[in-house]
Amino acid sequence: RDHHPSFRRVAVSCMCSLSSTGPEACTAMVFIAGYSCKDLSFRTVLENLLESCYVPKAKVKELATRIIALSEKHGLDVSQFGGKPCSSGKAGHLLQIFVRRPLIDKLAYSAKPYGPIDEDRMPISGWMNSNKSHQVGQARVVAHPKYFMRADSVRMYVASADPTFHAHREEYQKELVGLLSVILGEPELRQRAATGVYGGSLPSWWSAEDQRNHMG
Repeated sequence: RDHHPSFRRVAVSCMCSLSSTGPEACTAMVFIAGYSCKDLSFRTVLENLLESCYVPKAKVKELATRIIALSEKHGLDVSQFGGKPCSSGKAGHLLQIFVRRPLIDKLAYSAKPYGPIDEDRMPISGWMNSNKSHQVGQARVVAHPKYFMRADSVRMYVASADPTFHAHREEYQKELVGLLSVILGEPELRQRAATGVYGGSLPSWWSAEDQRNHMG
């Protein structure tokens, strides 16, 4: 189910269309203010993520604080991380996830609110490929690094309701990469970080090549 810690570690709850009106959430209505759970510490999630990428434990809290400060600088709302809200009050973001058709049933399933399988729309690939309306319907997607880190499998696009942060996103990402040099700066560090992301075992295609000059 959605609020179970094991689910939160690996999966994403989503609507199936930009024009979705439900159930539970309407994409157009929640985009501006955002739609988020309140029963967890986002600061702790950030610190755990950094630690799983082999940031030295002694540097985790300091790095998390610097990331939050950088976010504030560029107008990103980090009020749930213990930082400042964005000045516009428009804290919402929209993440679009595009999955190659052969992978849909491997990574996703049709869901009812809070996560139970929606048997009437299974398999989800058949429903998505049909002429049925996608205006109503949720899905759950497993964010497996094996596929989400390959552009030939999954593509993601993001938009932010706050105009300041949306305009500053490119500069923000460049400065964030600079902060993360502690895990990106050297081939050995990149390999350790990737090993953490992949759960301890790297895929055969992985390379320690520096990708920081290929941002865009």
